[in-house]
Amino acid sequence: MPMPAPAPPAKKPIYKGVWFWMFAVVVIGVIAAASSTSKKSGDDSSGSHAKSGSPSCGTKATDGCAPTVGPDGTVRVDALEWDVRDVDARKTIGDRSYGLGAKADGVFVVVKLHVHSHRDQSATLTDNVFQLETPEGNTYDPSTEGTTAAMGAGEQPFFLQDIGPDADHIGKVVFDVPPTKLGGLKMRFNEIGLGPTHGYIRLPALS
Repeated sequence: MPMPAPAPPAKKPIYKGVWFWMFAVVVIGVIAAASSTSKKSGDDSSGSHAKSGSPSCGTKATDGCAPTVGPDGTVRVDALEWDVRDVDARKTIGDRSYGLGAKADGVFVVVKLHVHSHRDQSATLTDNVFQLETPEGNTYDPSTEGTTAAMGAGEQPFFLQDIGPDADHIGKVVFDVPPTKLGGLKMRFNEIGLGPTHGYIRLPALS
């Protein structure tokens, strides 16, 4: 009578095998490494975002930065460094009795500026360099009548003013704005020519 075939040995559960645990260790190591890399990347990204989203990007204007400084600060645009020396609001400029003065449609805002040139060649400061900006984003160009009156009154406005390398100049810019727009004004300094680079200096409150 033939003997019955022996029963096959019982298989060990897969989780008791040496290869299973070796594989598990490798997988856990890979996951841990990936998690660490992701966290580090996220931290770096967060730091970068905080830097780019900071309230101020310095005082030098670039293609990606339009700095805004307070009334006592300086801002550098196109290698010209600006600061505000004085600002006042007037109804008239000059002596109108001899036809040399001008009366504002609203109010003349007269801003006295100092500029130092870091350029390596002379530059001509035209009216396009200056604008006055309201909190709503409206901009005002210099007033032709106000500038002419200031010239007649000997107030030395910036009018086609040439400035040489490493030179300083003080002059005035005249704007004509509605009397309701005297709060929160900013002086905007544009790049010479048609470039988009610009920066701001906040003006003190006017009345």
